[in-house]
Amino acid sequence: MVRILRIDENNRSTILNDEVVEDVLIDFYIDEHFADQFHCIPKNLEELALGNLIYRGIRPLSWKFEHFEKIVRINIESHQNIEDEPVPFTFKVKPTIIIQSMEDLLNDPLHKRTGAVHIAGLYTKDGSRIVRFEDVGRHNAVDKVIGWMLKNRISPEGKMLLSSGRLPLEMAVKCVRAGIEILVSKAPVLLSAIDFSHRYNLTLIGFVREKRMNVYTHPERLEGGV
Repeated sequence: MVRILRIDENNRSTILNDEVVEDVLIDFYIDEHFADQFHCIPKNLEELALGNLIYRGIRPLSWKFEHFEKIVRINIESHQNIEDEPVPFTFKVKPTIIIQSMEDLLNDPLHKRTGAVHIAGLYTKDGSRIVRFEDVGRHNAVDKVIGWMLKNRISPEGKMLLSSGRLPLEMAVKCVRAGIEILVSKAPVLLSAIDFSHRYNLTLIGFVREKRMNVYTHPERLEGGV
């Protein structure tokens, strides 16, 4: 909490406590090499680092995670390189389930209190939430979900990834490399993500709000889809 001065349109002022989200800069090292700098909430940093590795096309099989002060390091002991391949078609989901899942995602306490974080979550085809993460960046929140899947050896089959943020190409790449078949957001979708999703069998859905959605690619995963 921080103390703030709130002033209204009538020039009335009040001293209040306001909840502000903590954000930091974290240096990320892969083995001994500097790889990136995360502007993030300083929580779930192992998941964030692992998800970032998946986006880079590296799937660690065994690793050691180190965190000290504002540095995190993944020491990779063994790994597989990830080649972009079309994701399989293994399940269908009801559109109402996607709408209900998005409502659950956005019912995040920190998001509702502050409006300062993005959210991403992993859901089953019946709408059950498996995990949900928050971060100041939408990419970080998605990376935390994917990194959590890797850390906990969770299969992507029958799962959907939901996000509160815009969906550019990088978001689609993250899901394909993680093996996730359906990517959903309340926000807009960019053309680069649509083109990539067409090629790699990713079902891409945006503007999930007001009990409706826009399906951009592969509607055949939706029950009743074309």
